[in-house]
Amino acid sequence: MLTEKIERHDKFRDAAVRRVRNVETTLRRVRNLSNPNSYAYTEEEIDHIFNHLQQVLDRTRESFIRPLDRGGFTL
Repeated sequence: MLTEKIERHDKFRDAAVRRVRNVETTLRRVRNLSNPNSYAYTEEEIDHIFNHLQQVLDRTRESFIRPLDRGGFTL
């Protein structure tokens, strides 16, 4: 039982590192859009991008919290 929990934790850590690195790579690509020599954009467009990204981050964090705090019926 304990070894299964350790294996699942190791699996989580491996996947988390890989996926967070992928997100970092993608965010660097988004950051490249800030180059005014290559792109033109408005403040509204930038606000829209970052509001959306923040919503995605907030929902992602909630998905980690919600399973621990379901507060439903228990015996």
